[in-house]
Amino acid sequence: MTQFGKRFVHDQSLEWEVVGEGLKRKIMSYDNHVMMVKVAFEKGAIGTLHQHYHTQISYVESGEFEITIDGEVQLLKQGDTYYIPPNIIHGAVAKEAGVLIDVFNPFREDFV
Repeated sequence: MTQFGKRFVHDQSLEWEVVGEGLKRKIMSYDNHVMMVKVAFEKGAIGTLHQHYHTQISYVESGEFEITIDGEVQLLKQGDTYYIPPNIIHGAVAKEAGVLIDVFNPFREDFV
């Protein structure tokens, strides 16, 4: 089932997609301009350093994360957020199990 243009999305109806060791995601909804993705991390899981041309804003729904953006590292907890401009190297390490809500502009073609 595609989430393209879904106006209402019930989290319970979506299956997790395993995307790495200790990492899984759900594509909540998207169109050609924006995408929201829910990413669950087990404690110690690593979102490896990478970059992409998309603008990204992320919200820490739960847990505690060491976030690296362009070489700067900060510890973020539930309720915190961060912004990543296009083409900036970034990554995450889960210091505690938790969930990030990622929003991308434009949508991540490589996720679908």
